[in-house]
Amino acid sequence: MLICAAGDIHGKIDRLYAEVAAFERNPGRPFDMVLHVGDFGIWPDPTRTDKATRGRDGAGDFPVWYAERRRAPRRTIFVKGNHEDFDFLKSLKTSEVLPDLYYLRNGLIAKWDGLRVAGLGGCHSERDSDTPAVKSRQASPSHYTLAETQRLLGGKSIESERIDVLVTHDAPEGIDLGSYVTKGPNLRALIERKRPRVVFFGHHHIRARSEIAGVPVVGLAYVDLPGWLVAWDSERGLLAEWPEKARVRCSAGS
Repeated sequence: MLICAAGDIHGKIDRLYAEVAAFERNPGRPFDMVLHVGDFGIWPDPTRTDKATRGRDGAGDFPVWYAERRRAPRRTIFVKGNHEDFDFLKSLKTSEVLPDLYYLRNGLIAKWDGLRVAGLGGCHSERDSDTPAVKSRQASPSHYTLAETQRLLGGKSIESERIDVLVTHDAPEGIDLGSYVTKGPNLRALIERKRPRVVFFGHHHIRARSEIAGVPVVGLAYVDLPGWLVAWDSERGLLAEWPEKARVRCSAGS
């Protein structure tokens, strides 16, 4: 299976799929799936955008896409970022937001052609993400909780526990991004315990590459910056990135 992992787009949906189409000319065949690391820009009502979104990108393309019920050109699965309409996402009765566009809730696993994709959207918070006493209903919707992380650690059999791809919005602990080193100890512990085949994260808008317990951990850049799209093949691993010749910040992280 050929997957395109995409960095934060903050509502630039038209741009996302135009660049995915350009990128897939490199492998010479369509991507089977697009995985998105959050801050997709889910704002069906542009008057509900948060302050940061209004000050930077605005509601973007999603209000038009949602009103017209457009179909995503490639099957797309996204986790929440820290800038989405969380009330809208919570109200969804199914995972399908638009035709071929799916919301992966925190702590759940999406299965497609035998591939198991786990999601943890939102940002790390010492209060919400590291404290057992904080329940999901008490946490900020822009954060992931310890309970959601622990849900992915559960399971009674090897098959139920297996994760092939982990998609998060924030980074796990210990990724050196130059000006700071990321937090997120429970994300790191999850990777060390579950050993997915690859991890993709966004939020920091920096293309980064690291390893945790031998697992490739890939940070994706902001839309249109070098390395905001990465191709991953379920048999051959990481293949290429788009645009090419990205300036990648690496850290040992293991």
